[in-house]
Amino acid sequence: MAETAQEKIDISIDQFGERYAGLRIINPKADKAMIRSLEKYGQLTPVVVTRSGANEYELLDGFKRLRGGLALSFPHLRSRVLELNDRGSKAVIMQLNWVGKSISSMEEALVVHSLCHEDKLTQVEIATLLGRHKSWVCRRIALIERLCDEAQSSIKLGLIPVSMGRDLARLPRGNQESLLEVINKHQLNCRETRKITAALLTRPKHEHASILSSPWELLRPEDQVNIVQDKNLNPLVNELQRKLLIMERHCLGVACAISSTELGQFTEKEELLLINCCKQAMISLEQVRSDLQHSIDPGEKP
Repeated sequence: MAETAQEKIDISIDQFGERYAGLRIINPKADKAMIRSLEKYGQLTPVVVTRSGANEYELLDGFKRLRGGLALSFPHLRSRVLELNDRGSKAVIMQLNWVGKSISSMEEALVVHSLCHEDKLTQVEIATLLGRHKSWVCRRIALIERLCDEAQSSIKLGLIPVSMGRDLARLPRGNQESLLEVINKHQLNCRETRKITAALLTRPKHEHASILSSPWELLRPEDQVNIVQDKNLNPLVNELQRKLLIMERHCLGVACAISSTELGQFTEKEELLLINCCKQAMISLEQVRSDLQHSIDPGEKP
């Protein structure tokens, strides 16, 4: 829409509604950086709002600026006012943040899920509204619906990063709660969480309790893999055992990284490169599988 001078006004800090705040994820570090910026430079860009009544406004873009302004006791914030309905407001939240690449896949999922379940739009209608393919909409909805409530809450509050949410979403809901407890108890980072997730997805169920009760056994650095040394064994046996354990951990890490990465986010050239790498890796892994199978069962044809 065309801008006019009247569209940018100063709005009292207590007049902002935060109805759409639940569609954005709090990042404590980003909030602190915003406070430092506001202290040093003041408000550089206006927040974006839509009218919700006489002298009442719903914030669409600028939640960090609002929290920073409240922390610093700003009397008002410079604001750009748009006339939008509820659906249009959610679409604008996406579009404004796509421009600055400041919205995560999880936040996209929150907006899309809201359009589907609160505004009752079909996936085709959402795709048309946002200018995305229906398959993209379907993936975003699934990302939210696969997450347990506790995980969703932790992500929205900034207690765990978005990337952990993507890993958690790969597990059944019951397992998510157990892993979330382990993450909080042991203060696991994203890489460590990804390894545990991969193990839970690939190891037999009877091993899950052991993995969750002693995560550091799995997370120990590769060069610190514990091997029971037996002086009566051939040194080559210990070396082969060590290499097999390291290979297993590498395979788990690669499998988890690839399966949790959406190749569609890359350029066609980048996507083709990764696909070719996957194909080559599969050929090599099949050769390794054949050699290992022949080692444990010499009678089987390679």
